Amino acid sequence: MRSSRLMTSLFLVRRDRVLLLYRRGSRAITDSWVGIGGHLEPAEMDDPAAGVVREVEEEIGVVADQISGLALRYVALRDTGDELRHTYYFTAVLRDDVLVPSSCAEGDLKWFDLTLDPAALEMPPTAAVALAHWLTVGRHDDSLRFLTIDAGGQLVGPG
Repeated sequence: MRSSRLMTSLFLVRRDRVLLLYRRGSRAITDSWVGIGGHLEPAEMDDPAAGVVREVEEEIGVVADQISGLALRYVALRDTGDELRHTYYFTAVLRDDVLVPSSCAEGDLKWFDLTLDPAALEMPPTAAVALAHWLTVGRHDDSLRFLTIDAGGQLVGPG
């Protein structure tokens, strides 16, 4: 039996840029670029949006009324061989007047142009696929997509 880990991640956008976190010292992933997020608490299992809003406030101090258009864009399942990792990927727009720190307890924060090629960054597999797809296709529509990466590291699909 594999264990299961439920997580959230937010690609926070302002103008033509997306905010990413270079997360250091995580229990779940090697040091790499990710969206803002983390593990769901037990009370959030049926409301991942509440979990991502909580994580964003804890990690970078941004509260719910400072963002707009919060939307679930990708639901990812990754089989690591030891556990099944479920990640809910959201996008939202940050108000122009909200200051964001350059670092937090989790690592360093950096704004990237939406022309970014995620393949050029160290990213966990589902984060790389979700961000690459969102940058090229997903940000132009409102669809929810599903992706799976098997224990061999192969993409089964965004659906």
